[in-house]
Amino acid sequence: MDVLRWLRSLIGVREPHDGSDVSQVKGSPTDEEMQLALRTLQQMVRPAVFGEIGGEKPQRNNRAASWWGGNFLGAEGEMVPVCEQSGRPMHPLVQIRVDELPETPPVFSGLALLNLWIDLENIPLNAAENGKGFAVRTYETISDLVAVGPGYRESADAPTFPVVWRTSGLEQPSWDDIAFEIPTNVARSSNSEWFFESQYAVQTNKYRAACPVKLGGWPTWIQGENWPEDAEFCLQVDSTDKGHFHVGDSGSIYVFRTPRGWAIRSDFY
Repeated sequence: MDVLRWLRSLIGVREPHDGSDVSQVKGSPTDEEMQLALRTLQQMVRPAVFGEIGGEKPQRNNRAASWWGGNFLGAEGEMVPVCEQSGRPMHPLVQIRVDELPETPPVFSGLALLNLWIDLENIPLNAAENGKGFAVRTYETISDLVAVGPGYRESADAPTFPVVWRTSGLEQPSWDDIAFEIPTNVARSSNSEWFFESQYAVQTNKYRAACPVKLGGWPTWIQGENWPEDAEFCLQVDSTDKGHFHVGDSGSIYVFRTPRGWAIRSDFY
């Protein structure tokens, strides 16, 4: 590794995918380059749905709904999943009833219910596979599902809240996911308002402050992108004091679907 590349790695500047040397590019972006960057941003936005925990009176006996921390459903004969690494029973983190969503992100197409279970003593998770630290279960119908795991506030490990899907909107990628898709002069320019103050960024920041659960859209990376191979992003869960869920220092977990199954990543300050 040469000295310039080493220095860039220390301050968090990523290398371009094609191996070209961005240090050789000089000058401000042209109008054509800025327009290309704006078109790329527009083409990369994806629908996202934002969920708040609590905020409405719960229907305690209705498990056929979106829940945080318990009140889950499952197939007849299913038990609480056990972590293959620790041997500990997992805890219900978030249940998503798809027909409650104001908009259905493409990754949820064909699903009626998705459950995310997690080993609360094994956080933060990173590069974990389904069954090791977390478990994703999906169902195409809810008609034959039965109660699985603790009911409303039957567990002391985390509170139980309804998940209220507050809104949906278009979300832009993180800087790490777009930086090498745009002209290098734009990426290196000191003018970043077009990205960090775009209509999509303003909207996302507004909703994330109150909504720790996000479906679809893009991962909002903190330390840098960390996609599993050939992955499709599914959902993100942020640290929340209200939900007694913490990933490092104010971090998040990201759930992906891959050709080999479900995968998870975590990121924090």
